[in-house]
Amino acid sequence: MSESKVKSSSSVLNLLLIILGLLFIFMAILNFLLLAGIYVPDFLSGISSEELSIFGSQGFISIALGFWSIVAGVGMFREAEWAMGQALVILSIMVISGISPIFTWITSPWLFDIQYWPNYITLIAFVGGIIGFIWLLVTRKRYD
Repeated sequence: MSESKVKSSSSVLNLLLIILGLLFIFMAILNFLLLAGIYVPDFLSGISSEELSIFGSQGFISIALGFWSIVAGVGMFREAEWAMGQALVILSIMVISGISPIFTWITSPWLFDIQYWPNYITLIAFVGGIIGFIWLLVTRKRYD
């Protein structure tokens, strides 16, 4: 495999990390707006404030994951060794956090809400995390 093919393929992973980071931050902002009662989508309008409070901690996790995902994606464009290690950690967290919902959707497909867009972020992060993690392990020598 030529050096240019490796670099362009890694660019896809770098962009995926940055895009997923932005989506996680966007999801966190919406969670915080939901928690504050500023924005409540129609499908959540009947839920009590105690039930909405669960979105607060998920918002903090999404912000941290999104921020560090963007940092790793930018660092990997510069082929920094620390960025590869950070990306491995972020991708593994994305996979681990997606295991439970993915398993639930596989065993009970009717629970997958097609209209709830965060489900797609979870699905993309899970699949992208697995592929990206394997890709980084295969191409790790370029960061030495």
